[in-house]
Amino acid sequence: MTFLELFKQDVAIAKNIPFGLEGEERLTLDIYAPPNAHGLPVTMWFYGGGWRSGDKRLFEHLGRAFAVRGIVAVAANYRLTPEVKYPTNAEDCAAATAWVYRNIGRYGGNPEALFVAGHSAGAHLAAMIALDERFLEREGLSNSIIRGVVMVSGAADLAEYVHSSVFTAREHIEETFGRDEVALRAASPINWVSSDDPPFLVITAENDPPGLRKQGKALAEALRNVDVLARYISVRGRDHFSIVRRFGSGDDTTANSAAEFIQRLTLRT
Repeated sequence: MTFLELFKQDVAIAKNIPFGLEGEERLTLDIYAPPNAHGLPVTMWFYGGGWRSGDKRLFEHLGRAFAVRGIVAVAANYRLTPEVKYPTNAEDCAAATAWVYRNIGRYGGNPEALFVAGHSAGAHLAAMIALDERFLEREGLSNSIIRGVVMVSGAADLAEYVHSSVFTAREHIEETFGRDEVALRAASPINWVSSDDPPFLVITAENDPPGLRKQGKALAEALRNVDVLARYISVRGRDHFSIVRRFGSGDDTTANSAAEFIQRLTLRT
């Protein structure tokens, strides 16, 4: 299946479903499912953009890619800096995840096989709502509802990342998370690792900035050190942007690895 053929596949799509505050245009999500789906695993997708930009409308290819692989996919918007600062963006992601957990059965998904995933800034937010239990507790749920995390080219240690970011200016990171080391450490997934965390698939691109690749490896190692299942892979021939823009063809390593991770953990339910 080529990338273009992906758009010819039969996929059930429901768009612009509100999950948050009434009248808040950004708090909506799109759902992609195989036709006649029933009881399938579900993955949330949170896009990147430096916590400042992005829109779920740009990720129909990704939703379709998961759907043709037998997974119900949800692409969610969240509010962006400078409108909001962290942790509001993560709270939005948690609210979307809670809505999906409570409602996805109507769209063919199994809420007991719920995964979160994202790219770049979205990968960071997905990891935080999976690791810091306070986000889903705010929604009346436990982060144990998350069966696994797929983290694509995301920052795991903001205190280090702020000094080496290639794509996001230091002042933009500090505008979102604050300027002091305490705030940056508190918003870093690597500082929330514990033995009861869900499994992780950490993916980076061969041509990602070295700092992101280093952080991905460090996060996977930290998880394994507390006996959490964690796999790290590097995708050849991809950079920070092409790893998500080219997500979904039949031979795409990123899409196939993510789908295999989700399906394998679902079978262990």
